[in-house]
Amino acid sequence: MQFTSKEELADMLRFVERQTVFTIETTAKVETYHDFLASQEAMVLFNSTCMCLQTIGETIRRVDERTSERLFACYPETPWKKVIGMRNIISHEYLSIDPQVIFATVKTRLNPLLSDLRRVLSDIDAGLRDEELK
Repeated sequence: MQFTSKEELADMLRFVERQTVFTIETTAKVETYHDFLASQEAMVLFNSTCMCLQTIGETIRRVDERTSERLFACYPETPWKKVIGMRNIISHEYLSIDPQVIFATVKTRLNPLLSDLRRVLSDIDAGLRDEELK
């Protein structure tokens, strides 16, 4: 395990929080997955959204690795491994990126993820996860 301070881990999670908020806000007007494919501008949004999901997954993976999987084990209701899995698909299986899945993720999974991230950050700030961060 690479040593990472509590502050560094919190910063990493705040980055994920910002990326999640950005993605929710920039896709607010997307009503169907077709909206990601309707024009060149729409495709730029789709690509941006995929990049954000990729960075969210990569950062979650790094936090999980640096806490020896202890931190996120305290929040089993959140599908952390699926977040990481989405990152893997976007990063390595380009032809498998399905706009319908990206749309469903953005519209149904990001708000709960944001709530869960904020709960994790609140717990870290309150010192409730110090043991898991060692």
